[in-house]
Amino acid sequence: MKPDLSTKFSVSIIGFFVFVSVFASFLSSPYPLIVFNNRSDQKIPVSPFFAAYSVKIKNQLDKINFRDLANKNQITAMFTLVPYSPYEQNLDEILIAPSFGRFGHYMGTDDVGRDIASRMIHGARNSMLVGLIAVVMSLIIGLIVGAIAGFYGGWVDLLISRFIEIIITFPRLILIMAVLAMTRPSLLNIMIVLGLTQWTGVARILRAEFFKRKNLEYVLAAKTIGARDFRQIFNHILPNSLAPIIVITTFDVADVVLVESSLSFLGIGIQPPEASWGQVLNISQSYMDFAWWLIFFPGLFIFMVVVAYNLLGDYLRKYLNPKER
Repeated sequence: MKPDLSTKFSVSIIGFFVFVSVFASFLSSPYPLIVFNNRSDQKIPVSPFFAAYSVKIKNQLDKINFRDLANKNQITAMFTLVPYSPYEQNLDEILIAPSFGRFGHYMGTDDVGRDIASRMIHGARNSMLVGLIAVVMSLIIGLIVGAIAGFYGGWVDLLISRFIEIIITFPRLILIMAVLAMTRPSLLNIMIVLGLTQWTGVARILRAEFFKRKNLEYVLAAKTIGARDFRQIFNHILPNSLAPIIVITTFDVADVVLVESSLSFLGIGIQPPEASWGQVLNISQSYMDFAWWLIFFPGLFIFMVVVAYNLLGDYLRKYLNPKER
């Protein structure tokens, strides 16, 4: 089954955001990558970008306005795509509309003069990281719980199934908000909370797959020759049950990105000064009558990521289903 146009589009979008996440520091930084000519009276390393990895040198470089020196032709340098830091505030450039130029703000600025393009780039890293870690954590928990429930059945399955149903009865976003209200909101805490509340879908699907496969001939043959429970589960049943898990995991990444953005929008997600798409949307509430860029760009990014993962998940569902093929 060949990928259609929508699948190629989704893979391209996901690949783009993964690239942005990995190389965020190279795409957005106030430090020049290379200084070709220094005509100022300040001592500047050949590559301030790499020199800034030393804390001592970074403190010295933070006192230098490289963009101002470049505008005055005191240095000739090559800057990153977005020559701003996501934490850099400029009260002289508050709520500036998108502008293009040598040091323009391609996506405008926020209410304290921070460059939105820089925050969107570094926010992509946080969103993708939260999605990856939370889904991996939920996948591990779901695989273990679902495998145990489906393989052993009986009272073990009864207890696990009732526990899953209790968790599902709580509105997920409300449950996450309640947990975060008792802890300090941070990137790590959000990953853990999302991972601990996302596993139920994986567990239920894997439980059903184990019930369907544990009495098939190849599993019974392995049991007959003395294979232990661990070997039956992880060597024989689980590898043949992964197709639906791969599909639901793809959908879960989109769900986690959306929930993280919702939490940041409500002010209990990733906390300032860390960048987040939801934070930019949160700021837009007070300026949505004229600062359209605060709504448009984070909304567009969230929409693209969620749609891309859902399209990819739909393709995998069809590809891994023999009847669909």
